[in-house]
Amino acid sequence: MKTQRLSRTGDITPFSYPPRMPPKRSEIIAQRIVRDIQSNDYVAGDPLLTEPELCESYQVGRSTLREALRLLELQGVIEIRPGRGGGPVVSSPNSRHLASTMALLMQFSKTTFRTVVEARSQLEPSTASMCAVNGDAAILTALEDSVERMRGGLNDEEIFLSENQLFHSLVAEGAGNAIISYIINSLEWIIDGSQLGVKYTTSDRRSVLKAHGEILRGIIARDADQARAAMKQHMDDTAKYFEKNFPDVMSKVVTWELYGL
Repeated sequence: MKTQRLSRTGDITPFSYPPRMPPKRSEIIAQRIVRDIQSNDYVAGDPLLTEPELCESYQVGRSTLREALRLLELQGVIEIRPGRGGGPVVSSPNSRHLASTMALLMQFSKTTFRTVVEARSQLEPSTASMCAVNGDAAILTALEDSVERMRGGLNDEEIFLSENQLFHSLVAEGAGNAIISYIINSLEWIIDGSQLGVKYTTSDRRSVLKAHGEILRGIIARDADQARAAMKQHMDDTAKYFEKNFPDVMSKVVTWELYGL
């Protein structure tokens, strides 16, 4: 019999797992629906069968089907559109769904905002370095466009926050590694900080714009070391900014209610 071993965060180490209970009927149906979505090459926006048709197709009752659909909706696989002509429609899971799950884990392990900042500071420089090597022309153009939009919208908080998040998301995409992209993008939802009260003055926004420009230059030059160094400086400056101006935010525990879907 295996013994459970817990890490300091309370998570189970990879070499020891508790026995798993048999999956519920609704979980099995949800998994079958996912397989069918993929095997039929459905894309976001494609409607599934109606509820009665799905019940008949999977040979389950309405309550079991609805539980399965709700599970898929929480995971971002489908959305349930109300009203006449509504019903389950294929969607696309994204990094925000992972961010929601991560926030739930963070709440139970009492993970602070500072910990998220520290993790991002370690991950993003390597991501920028990889983007300089792997980013294609489309990514470079999108990064340039993002910098220009931020420059033109420095006085608009919504534009600034949107472009700030998009820039880092594009760098992660340009790294060419899906797992890195998922993780970085998920952290971006949390690191935004606006949910916790983080604000940027116009002067602060100019500093972020300048940092993005430096990172972009390294990526365009295909200089992995330059891109890494510029991103590291940006991350260090961001951490110092948070510590100086929002020390209370840094010590707050990330909670699911702020970042849940």
